[in-house]
Amino acid sequence: MSKPNLSTIEGIRKFNRFYLNYQSLFNQHVYDNTLTLTEIRMLYEISDKHTCTAKVLQEKLHLDKGYVSRVLKSFENKKIIYKEKCENDSRVFFLHLTSVGKEMYQSLEVKTNQQVHQLFKHVNLRDQQKLLESMGTIETILTKQHHELKSVVAIRDYYTEDDKENMIEKQRSFYAENCGFNVEFLEYLHDTFKVEIEKIWTAEVDGEFAGCIGLVKENDKTVQLRWFLVDPSVRGKGVGTKLVQTLLSYCRSMQYEKVSLETVSQLKTARNLYSKFGFELKKASQQYMWGQEVVDEQWELDLQDHEY
Repeated sequence: MSKPNLSTIEGIRKFNRFYLNYQSLFNQHVYDNTLTLTEIRMLYEISDKHTCTAKVLQEKLHLDKGYVSRVLKSFENKKIIYKEKCENDSRVFFLHLTSVGKEMYQSLEVKTNQQVHQLFKHVNLRDQQKLLESMGTIETILTKQHHELKSVVAIRDYYTEDDKENMIEKQRSFYAENCGFNVEFLEYLHDTFKVEIEKIWTAEVDGEFAGCIGLVKENDKTVQLRWFLVDPSVRGKGVGTKLVQTLLSYCRSMQYEKVSLETVSQLKTARNLYSKFGFELKKASQQYMWGQEVVDEQWELDLQDHEY
């Protein structure tokens, strides 16, 4: 990887100074003094994401927990937002815009669009296109660099009904493509959620679904790992490892003694990961299920015998 030379560094810094001055001029025409740019970004995330929480705002915008808490409290006092308690986890609150908040946000959107039109109305179409292409180039290169350096894997430990439906569809699609399972497998997936769920974790990379894993309690000492899946688009980024680590850390904190799971022999990558964490194959049997001949496997991990 080549390092930037002095002229490149100076050119980037010169552009940064120009753009900061330009952005300052732009913002003065668009935004009033009631909200800061960061607060406006928070409003955008709350408006855009149905399951937005304080933690999501902290991670997505790289903000301090205390700062986010203070801003949200101010938003509540101004009747801009309201909180909705998650049905499956009373510790989690989803954030939504009130009618006042929606009106405020829509007003900002209108002002922004009007200002962009005003600033560029005298720029000819050819230069507008060149400007857009240049912006796209900057975004593509820096986004690629960001992903190469570090893709942020966020794990949230609460779920909604929409999350469950998404998990079912992701699993159906994955197993149909990789194992050839038929529509009977979809019925089976729906049935697996008709239990008392101990926990579900959802992994997201840059705010997008990256994987999931769940836990079902069998008794006071034993739990079953369920619904483990890593989206093919993020393979190799450590998502699967982080999901399993999160689940096992929780199991240890709850003083469970054994974790069991069921899989099929075709899933080589998942089986290797289970072995890595100390799971042992206890039983294997060939069966005809979901339109295919499969080797059904049962694995177990004794938490008292393994450290990780």
